[in-house]
Amino acid sequence: MAFLLSKKKEHLIELAEELGLIVEASLTKPKLKDLIVKSPDYIEDDVKVMIDSIVKDRIRTEEEKLRREQREYEEKLRREEREYEEKLRREEREYEEKLRREEREYELEKLRIQAEKNANTMNNPENVQAPKVIHETFHKFNMKDDISLNLTLFERHAELTFLPKKDWVQKLIGLIPIDIAHLIAREPADKCNDYNHVKGLLLKRFKLSPEKLQLFISHRKSNERTWQDFFYEIQTYFDGWISGSNVETFDQLRELIIADQIKKSAPYELREHFLDEWSTINSPAEIAEKFEEYESV
Repeated sequence: MAFLLSKKKEHLIELAEELGLIVEASLTKPKLKDLIVKSPDYIEDDVKVMIDSIVKDRIRTEEEKLRREQREYEEKLRREEREYEEKLRREEREYEEKLRREEREYELEKLRIQAEKNANTMNNPENVQAPKVIHETFHKFNMKDDISLNLTLFERHAELTFLPKKDWVQKLIGLIPIDIAHLIAREPADKCNDYNHVKGLLLKRFKLSPEKLQLFISHRKSNERTWQDFFYEIQTYFDGWISGSNVETFDQLRELIIADQIKKSAPYELREHFLDEWSTINSPAEIAEKFEEYESV
């Protein structure tokens, strides 16, 4: 009879019910055992067979439940991963289209400026050394885009229109959102008109994340773009990824690339667990250690 006490309470309750006994949930295991033993249908060998069958059925039910939950969880992870990858692809397409559109606008503006400069040269040779500043060639900044690309386009326009560098900050302020202009205005007087200082301030505050700039890995040349355009886009992404990851030496670059390869091999469960620090862990040794610690738990 001691074998009954080795079973779980829920097993004893089910056994008692199969024996036709009235069972209260508040009964303890010893009382359940006494109730079963006193049953008129109690035959020890038969009861052993019954309780073993109950335990096996319970285990099988639990295993099936666990397998079902595991399948549901894995399906959920696959679905979320597909949605996440589709979101990344969609953002990449949108970002690439924005780059292409701005580059086309820039090329058109450059051609128009060149045509106007040529016209000025033909009509008044004395103006060759001091062309007129064409302010309308400057475009408003879209702060959702990579700030370095916005600044590069601005600098090209400023050089093409012969805008004196001392006036660059004044012109820049008219192209950025008012709250960003206020940020610049709060800088010390000797800094707020220094374009290099203002540029550094904007890059530090609004630079896209290294993960976003890592698009250079999957970026592809479009049919309407030249190979020079493609080179410029890849270079912009790569330089942004490297500088955003604080890479200054060859060893740091090597570690960054190895760490990136390890991350690519990580299952979705690991990526989800380390999501908050995913973009900041760039040491392959640290990543491997964290992954092993997680899987050993």
